[in-house]
Amino acid sequence: MNIALLEDDPDQRDLATLWLSHGGHQVTSFGSTGELIRELGSRRYDLLVLDWTLPDGTGGDVLTWLRNRPGVQPPAIVLTSRDEEAHVVEGLNSGADDYLVKPARPAELLARISALSRRARTRGPQVLELNGYRVDLVQHRIAVDGTPVDLTQKEFDLAVYLFQNPGVLLSREHLLNRVWGKTADVTTRTVDTHISRLRRKLRLDGQGPLRLTPVYGQGYRLDAIELHGAQADAGAGTEAETQMDAVAQLAAALPSACAGPGPAPGADEGAGADTVAAAGIDCCPGVLAQGGPAEPREVLDHLARAARFRDGETAAHMVRVGFLAWALALAAGCSPEAALLLRQAAPMHDVGKIGVADALLKHPGHFSSDQHRQMEAHTIMGAEILGGSDLPLLRLAAEIALTHHERWDGGGYPRGLRGDAIPLPGRITALVDFFDAMVSERRYRARMKPEEVLRLLHAQSGAAFDPTLVSIFIRHGERMARVCEQVMARGLGFDALTDPQALDFAALPAGA
Repeated sequence: MNIALLEDDPDQRDLATLWLSHGGHQVTSFGSTGELIRELGSRRYDLLVLDWTLPDGTGGDVLTWLRNRPGVQPPAIVLTSRDEEAHVVEGLNSGADDYLVKPARPAELLARISALSRRARTRGPQVLELNGYRVDLVQHRIAVDGTPVDLTQKEFDLAVYLFQNPGVLLSREHLLNRVWGKTADVTTRTVDTHISRLRRKLRLDGQGPLRLTPVYGQGYRLDAIELHGAQADAGAGTEAETQMDAVAQLAAALPSACAGPGPAPGADEGAGADTVAAAGIDCCPGVLAQGGPAEPREVLDHLARAARFRDGETAAHMVRVGFLAWALALAAGCSPEAALLLRQAAPMHDVGKIGVADALLKHPGHFSSDQHRQMEAHTIMGAEILGGSDLPLLRLAAEIALTHHERWDGGGYPRGLRGDAIPLPGRITALVDFFDAMVSERRYRARMKPEEVLRLLHAQSGAAFDPTLVSIFIRHGERMARVCEQVMARGLGFDALTDPQALDFAALPAGA
């Protein structure tokens, strides 16, 4: 077997290398986690033998990086002096296949390696097949219509991840981290170069059944050109599938809005007519994954029950935020289906405040630094409350709960995201939440006039809020204020959020 050995102590590294070599194995040794991870990015090994505690990290760091990579991964044995039960559990839970405590016995180490080798062989070939493409995850080969294609290891890893995520918009940064690793000393331009090669080598240029589509300023998506057989006969599909389409359209909204840093149109080698001129938004990758059937009316009914335990203004604010988010999404160019899904998810943005003490929620003055930390935790609690569901609506709501206090300039919380790294639904909800809060009466201040709040939004454009969304909102300012008025005048509640006919909103034509 071709074995990678991670051990920072030179004497122990030499001794283990000697044992393994006498057992008939090829050994390459490494003294740091960073050195090994860089090597694993370009070379295959049959087995890893890992020390746990090293100067620049742990064996767990290697396992975490490795287990997040696409394709078949080598088994790993932890060989360490950490001998407590908690240490063993930690190592195995991190992804190790076996755990040995130093000083190891040579015969036992070799026997355990043989056992792991036998288990790996019994797994059999692992293959992905998609529209004439056959991806052999064991042999690291890809064939197109039966013809093998010569790929480098990194091209293969990238292709596997794309084939595992068809139809999902993947940002350059995401691909860089998943395929090259967070410690890799390369730029996103490296992703562009490898993508261009894959499009050419694997014929993903739209001439065949699959197309690798560059989305300007955002990343790439592997698309099927046409549906066949049972898929084509499926018609409109289920409600959950319709919601998935809606979120996908959210991911491709705002034609000129959020084209973050990235190559100009046509910069990708061979991009040609495949380049999408409009900037896409990688709004919520988790939502784009296939989920189960959603029942938004039931979800919102339970939300309404929870809101009754707060004051009436809290419930009214939640409903108005939903309708405002819907209106802004329509004004920004989202489809009616995408905007309706956002209308149902946005009211759940502050659900995490259920874990914040009433005394803090009703605090009339400025927060101390400790109070700030307690209040900021509501974003994480909200994501935890809503997360883990297969329902697309709840998965979108969890993303909004987590990100609606991020700021365009990077000064928000909880993750300090900047610019269009903040998912689009979170950016939309942050803006409309601010607007409605300012035009509403509060215990500690009087309501502001809509035109005053629009001036505040203009002042915070590019700081707290997405400047393009601010521009769109201000242009529709009178209509946005009318949305709030109509929701209140007509007494619209949570049940109205799921009704496409509950309220009319006509976006102004571009340039009007």
